[in-house]
Amino acid sequence: MEAVNWLLINGANAVLWLWGLVKSLFVTLFGALDTVLDPVLSPVFAVLNPICTAIGDAVYAVLGPLPVWLGLTVLSALTGVVMLVAFRYVSNQTAIGRAKDDIKANLLALKLYKDELRVTFQAQGRLLWAVLRLQRYVLTPVLVMLLPVLLGLAQMGVRHQWRPLHPGEQTLIRMRLAEDAGNPIEVQLEPNAGVVAEVGAVPGGGELVWRIRGGKPGRHALRFNTGGHVIEKELVVGTDFQRVSAARVGPDWTGQLFHPAERRLPGDGPIRSIEITYPGVDSWIYGANWWVLYFFVISMAVALLLKPLFRVRF
Repeated sequence: MEAVNWLLINGANAVLWLWGLVKSLFVTLFGALDTVLDPVLSPVFAVLNPICTAIGDAVYAVLGPLPVWLGLTVLSALTGVVMLVAFRYVSNQTAIGRAKDDIKANLLALKLYKDELRVTFQAQGRLLWAVLRLQRYVLTPVLVMLLPVLLGLAQMGVRHQWRPLHPGEQTLIRMRLAEDAGNPIEVQLEPNAGVVAEVGAVPGGGELVWRIRGGKPGRHALRFNTGGHVIEKELVVGTDFQRVSAARVGPDWTGQLFHPAERRLPGDGPIRSIEITYPGVDSWIYGANWWVLYFFVISMAVALLLKPLFRVRF
């Protein structure tokens, strides 16, 4: 029994060590990748986000008369069609067809000549090469479409991930400060009809925190005065479905990707981000986190159904 316990304990420790090693490798890899991508993508998102937000506002204004779930369904289906057409013209359809034909031929060879060892090995090698070629031909258009898809998902996220703060509802505002901002830093939240400040600013952990309640319904610009320099953050109060920006972030590209609705904060200022803790949209179809799954299921289903009509191979 002691031997079994020893094996279980040391086996668990080995698994935890291996998992920690894998996590460290991924953190290092993504950190290095972020260092390379940030100078390139940060100015790109700074230019594209306001344009995409205006387009998103126009699209959702058209979908406004529809129920929210139906609007998301229509948008998902249209995205599936657009992605299907884009894949057809961006990808090498002839090469994809040849690779798929090679896969079928070699699978048939494996079935017919399973007793011929030499033929079997040759067919397996050709099958592996055909699969690798197919992945390359499919991956190229996916990479081309990746940025437009991410921009579109970001615009959907600021509408389906969070809902406006209800009048009288309590929440928090968190302002993350730069490491070199100095301590203490004086920040005043100016009076605004959209918010009732109850507590704050409370410092701690490199942040300033306010506890607030929702005030007058509408889209408000909260003004934070940092020694004569004013920084604004959008606050949405209401009960209807509308765009909600949970955070105004700095120039890092990942923050701009997930929070595209507001202009980025200056990178050399004392404030790194301002976040309002909005509640999530409550729905199993178009609500927080569920909308992503619903979007991909509908868009992929439409693409698969219409694939023969558009003569697309993937």
